[in-house]
Amino acid sequence: MRYLKFTLKYGWRILLPLLAILVLDYTLPARDAVKIVGTEVVRTNVGTSSMFWAGGDAETDASGNRDVRFINAVRASGAPRVYRNEDTGWGWPPYLKFNSGDLQADAQNVASTEKWVKVTHYGWRITFRSIYPNAVSIEEIAGPDALGFMNWFRIIFLAFMAFLALIIWRLWNRMRDWFADKIPFKRG
Repeated sequence: MRYLKFTLKYGWRILLPLLAILVLDYTLPARDAVKIVGTEVVRTNVGTSSMFWAGGDAETDASGNRDVRFINAVRASGAPRVYRNEDTGWGWPPYLKFNSGDLQADAQNVASTEKWVKVTHYGWRITFRSIYPNAVSIEEIAGPDALGFMNWFRIIFLAFMAFLALIIWRLWNRMRDWFADKIPFKRG
């Protein structure tokens, strides 16, 4: 019973930041240096994994099937990488991507040239659930080492969010201490 009480009292302090980290990791842009080897359009049933796909209600038929564009690529190590190419529209995450057709044409053009490209994407690759990251943009680069190892936008954004959380936490504690001096109450 003590374990359950402890979990209910303090579990949210672990669960809430973990949930925030997972949401940010999914939605913040990442980038890969790859060679595009092909593109395809596949009739896909998004089914139970629909929260990881773009909200394509207009393109989805009654059985949950829709056509999805895919970009097939290979990393410098030879490992395959597959991206889906869907418009995000006005939904979440707010990339306002309306150019999936143009991006598919760019990917087909690059696939015929054997050039290295930087693919900016968001999302995760979960193999057993058939979930793919969504490609947002493609840019040609000099080679697989042209990107370096750091994703500066992601690092700066997460550092800013951590700094903001620290400020809010400190303000909360100061406010609680101030009220404890003015109004006697029991701290939990």
